[in-house]
This record gives sequence, structure tokens and C-alpha cells, in this order.
Amino acid sequence: MQSNQKLRVLIVDDSISMRSVLRTLLNENGYNVVGEQGSGSKLLNTIAHLMPHIICLDYYLPGADGLSLLKKIQDAYPHIAVVMITGSNDQKLEQAAADAGSAGFLHKPFTQEQIIKVLQKVAYAQRLLMVAKKKRNPFADKPSRATAVVADDSVTLRRLLSAILAHMGVEVVAEACDGMQATELVRKHRPDIVCLDYEMPVMNGLEALKIIRKQTPAIKAVMVTSVASRDKFIQATQAGAKGYILKPYHPDKVTHAISELLTS
Repeated sequence: MQSNQKLRVLIVDDSISMRSVLRTLLNENGYNVVGEQGSGSKLLNTIAHLMPHIICLDYYLPGADGLSLLKKIQDAYPHIAVVMITGSNDQKLEQAAADAGSAGFLHKPFTQEQIIKVLQKVAYAQRLLMVAKKKRNPFADKPSRATAVVADDSVTLRRLLSAILAHMGVEVVAEACDGMQATELVRKHRPDIVCLDYEMPVMNGLEALKIIRKQTPAIKAVMVTSVASRDKFIQATQAGAKGYILKPYHPDKVTHAISELLTS
């Protein structure tokens, strides 16, 4: 898929006014809204017919809750990115959505800037994933150079980073959606590398890094962030981080950073 081709979006929300706002906003910002639905009824059939790249999914829907639908979508169409939208302030819901595979999360009422920011991040990752899938992996039939655990609360970004690592011979043995899960998976798998997003629910990347370094001192940790903050860099370095990756991911820059880590 070429970068200038519009990504297909399906809107699922029981509010007509919300669907109208989203449709207008998405169309104005270069997305192709291929369909709208006001309930969760027969959603998988709709997806099979329209084959969207991204789904904007409301949590409260007639006849079904968004979280259950998210799980079904991820089971049937793991390549589709789902952005969960809700008016609930329940922080546990955001964590549950991350666990179920959401690519992004939005609280109502949201601003135009907030939803565009989330969708830009998701769209960027979706496009790169499509490119990665088309490329031949030179390490597909070779022993892995190293093993890794990847932690990010966005399943789309985890998959993108995992795809980049796979194309440079690094086997991702597990993926985590929060810092606590990352510490548990590192303890279980003992990878050579751990990539930790700085901002995650339950436990952030910095807190997770401190625990991981205590339980696995030899591990090579990489901190991932969307903000190039000097303070964050110093904190991560003091906690034991050996590398730093900025979002949005650029495959060449990620490859360079991990290559330096492997040879250090």
C-alpha cells in the first residue's frame, strides 16, 4: 500500500451525532470512511464486507459491549487496528482494552486534536506494517541474533516494532501491554533485550525498567518514547537503559539503535 493511499475507516457508535462528527473529521484529514454502524450487531460481517484498516469503536453499544467486540475483532482480524472510544472514566477499562488489543483509546468528550493525534499514530504504524509484510525477511530461515520482549500499550505499535526487529534477526519472544506485564514476561523468558514504552498503564516503562534491571542485570534495555526529553533520557540512563528509540518508529533508526545495542 502506498503512503498516499487513504486508509479505510469503519465507525461504530450508537450516537448519530458522534458518527457525523467523526466522519467529517476523518474525511477532512485524509481518511476514507467506508462505513458506519450504530450497534454491535453483525459487526464481524460488516468488517468482512468492508475490510477497513482502522475501526473507531464505541464501548457502549446496543446489544454488545465494545470490549467483547474488540476481542472478537482481534481474534478474527488481528491486522485491523481498533481505537476504543468511551465516555467512561473507569481507568480499568483502558487497561482492559489494552489487554484485549486496542491500538488506541479516547475518552469522550475529546478534542479534534486528540483524536487526530491518536489516529495519526495508528495510521503511521498500519502503513509501515503493510510495507513490512510485503518485504522479504532475510532472517526468516536463519537462527535469531537475539531475543526480545516488547512492551507498549498499543498493540499496533508493538506489532510494528516486532516486525522491524524480526527483519533484523531479533526474535520477539513475548509482547506486553503494560509495565507490570513486561516485568513478568522478562522474568519468564529471560530475553537479551527489552524494549519499554515510557508511558504505559499500571506501571510505566521507567518503573518497570528499575525492577527488570534488578531481576535481570545483564539485560539490554531500550526505552521508547514520543517525547525527546532530556530529563527522561537521564532518568532512563540512570535506571540502566542502554538505548533510546523515539516514536513514531522509523525502521532505519530502530535498526541502527538495536544494532548498536547488539554490538556493545
